[in-house]
Amino acid sequence: MAYTRTRLSLVEYGSPIDLSHEIASAIGVDRARANTLLVEVGNRAASTLGFSYNPISVDAKGARAIDFAGLIRLAPSLELEVAPKFLGLDNFDAQWREDFFFLSTLSRHGRLLDTERLLASGNTPRDLATLVARSITSMYEVRKRRPLRSYRRVREADFFIDGDPDPLDLIFPSPDGFEQELIRFDRWNGWNADIVGAAKELLPEVRDPSVVGSLIRLIEDLSPQNAPTNRRRPIPPRHRTWKPLHELSIGVLGGLGLSYTQGKVHAPGYLVTTWRVWEDLLTLAARLGFGTSAVMSQKGFSLGTKIKIDTGGVSKISVYPDCVIESDGNRPRMLLDAKYKGHVEKGKLRIAESDVYEALAFSRAADCNLVVLAYPAKPGNKSQQVGTCTIFESIQVDDVRIVGIQIEIRGISKRGALRQLSRTLANVIPSACV
Repeated sequence: MAYTRTRLSLVEYGSPIDLSHEIASAIGVDRARANTLLVEVGNRAASTLGFSYNPISVDAKGARAIDFAGLIRLAPSLELEVAPKFLGLDNFDAQWREDFFFLSTLSRHGRLLDTERLLASGNTPRDLATLVARSITSMYEVRKRRPLRSYRRVREADFFIDGDPDPLDLIFPSPDGFEQELIRFDRWNGWNADIVGAAKELLPEVRDPSVVGSLIRLIEDLSPQNAPTNRRRPIPPRHRTWKPLHELSIGVLGGLGLSYTQGKVHAPGYLVTTWRVWEDLLTLAARLGFGTSAVMSQKGFSLGTKIKIDTGGVSKISVYPDCVIESDGNRPRMLLDAKYKGHVEKGKLRIAESDVYEALAFSRAADCNLVVLAYPAKPGNKSQQVGTCTIFESIQVDDVRIVGIQIEIRGISKRGALRQLSRTLANVIPSACV
């Protein structure tokens, strides 16, 4: 049975919202306690994502979230969702959760993309737990014809001799039969235990009856299993098709990026560092659009050296543009770098000065005069096709040209949207650099 919870929402880098009042009204605490809950949940998010600062700020104007997105528990009956700034909430896109989950799985479980697609339909509101559960059950349905089985050694008692009984037991059998050691080849193993454990974790959170039914069928199909443990063996190569499902199940058991340490909360949360998701998406789209052999990601280039004055030690200064797109004879060699902050927060379509300086460093180190800085498009009332690229600024510094583009991401979870994004990138970026 699903619990009834109140959900509060923020948009990353959005204007402060007075959540304290809503929290106080929802769970009957004063505003000071409500502010404390927000600060504590920010600290948990920082710990999970490795931040050195609290990504949720609370002041007299309200609460504001930066640098992360996801779903996190405030109290047993209260949760907070933070939408990425490039997707917005329901007022901009009713399917933003599908897009967010798609991008999250892309970044955290990239291999899911090869075979899995979310069935996006905006008619029925869904939460992230339902989306994760739907993904797990659909993946299981595809794979269950070739079950994930393994050998295990068991001791059983039966009058039918199928294993190696103790000679003494042959003379004095137990009331249940001869004690014997057997080798079983079945689905009772740690990998299926993780999948069942993840399904049980999700079951109380899911509100869609059809998804609840699918989870129950999965649990009944794979049970009995032992409880999941932290000691896990890798899946054998002959069962590699189960690996994405197993990894996603481990993610659910681990809180999907969030470990709850307070209270008795038990549901999966979902936290991601948004700039990392954006960077991963752009890298994958570039590889699909330009070809894997033409794109090198995170290749280091030496910019110079630095000397420690007190020790005299000399070390290299290296820079790492996100993608180097090699020339194919028709298009020039160029650098593509994913940018997340900068122009959007200030409401201006411009390349931030810090991004210009970094692009010049990339250009010099990589000996490349074309640098494309790609920003996610800010959600607006005007609907755009996913992958729409808008060139908003071009900067010329001597021989170096820096081009700023923003890319529409809303709708990325729809079938074929990633391919459309990659095709648009492959068409627009070379033309922007001419």
